[in-house]
Amino acid sequence: MSGAFFPFRPGDRFPEVALPGVDGLGHKLSWSVLGEPMVVVALGDARRLTSGAMVGLIVSLAEVGASAVVIVGVNVATAQAALTGFEMPGTGGVPLVLCDPERRVLRTLLSPDAAHGAQASAQHDLRLIVLDANQRLVGEFAGPNIDVLRESALAAIAVARADRPPESVLFGAAAPVMMLPRVFEPAFCTKLIELWSTGERSDGGVSSRYGNVAAAGRKRTEDHIVRDPAVVKEISDRLAYRVGPELMRVFAWEAEFSFDAPVILPYAAGHQHFFRAHRDNGTPQTADRTFAVSLNLNQDYEGGELVFPEYGPTRYKPKAGMAAVFSCSLLHEALPVTEGRRYVLTTFFRDRKKQQQPQAQQQRPPSVRR
Repeated sequence: MSGAFFPFRPGDRFPEVALPGVDGLGHKLSWSVLGEPMVVVALGDARRLTSGAMVGLIVSLAEVGASAVVIVGVNVATAQAALTGFEMPGTGGVPLVLCDPERRVLRTLLSPDAAHGAQASAQHDLRLIVLDANQRLVGEFAGPNIDVLRESALAAIAVARADRPPESVLFGAAAPVMMLPRVFEPAFCTKLIELWSTGERSDGGVSSRYGNVAAAGRKRTEDHIVRDPAVVKEISDRLAYRVGPELMRVFAWEAEFSFDAPVILPYAAGHQHFFRAHRDNGTPQTADRTFAVSLNLNQDYEGGELVFPEYGPTRYKPKAGMAAVFSCSLLHEALPVTEGRRYVLTTFFRDRKKQQQPQAQQQRPPSVRR
């Protein structure tokens, strides 16, 4: 970790942190993420470890089922001395305390806010970083007053819980689809919808061995291809930092990747727009597409769910800013919108190594041994 300003934004996957604990053993942050929201407490002053305000924070987190990991800028011996004989009331012990005497991690976690620009030159002494159950940033709150920060952290924990689906029991097949919340922020979703409204639009057709061709029976859309380099960078940065790590973690996909030009398109009620069941990598021009991203920009509509017929009738409906990410080999369809208008951004992760292969080699079927 390095940088002049705090580098993480809501939706970013928080990086792995490995530091010694007060027990003298090495700990990884991910070992403490156990299916519930967690708050990383970046603390510059070890004297605050056992303060009444810190106790109140940890107890409040425990009451809402969230855990805490404290990273403090002292060595193990100093932290042990500070915690000797101390037990957090109502929790049966103390939170996990990790020691960073050289401040290799804390230097970043306590860095100024980028929004304040050059005016923010001094490091913070305290920052609460709220992570969801998937170790993705929900919110971060810096300042001197723990009690004020605690209320903000509790509100962010409520947001993290609201993104989770209700408990259910699955008795049948489900498509291997990742549903990732907070990939795009609300303001950015609005910006992209406005870009579609004011930009050039055309029927994008469908991919074939002859390039994009019209196929009115399979697809009817009004596509806006995002070409502004600044907007393309805003999109690709979010996808690289918020979707890319999930592909590596879930699918063990560590390829060097690129993106297709992002496309913004609507699906309106009354069968005005539709895209029948299809796959996204069935032509020589698309063979190196690996993962598809379908990211909803709004949610004030009815219908319009994604379905994956090979895996049953389950319908997938991401919230605004949430991405459905899946293999380009999966058959999928966007169902008709029955009320309102659905706006969606689509793009594809491409494997650069496959891009360098001859098309004939990409299309060659696998050998089968009997």
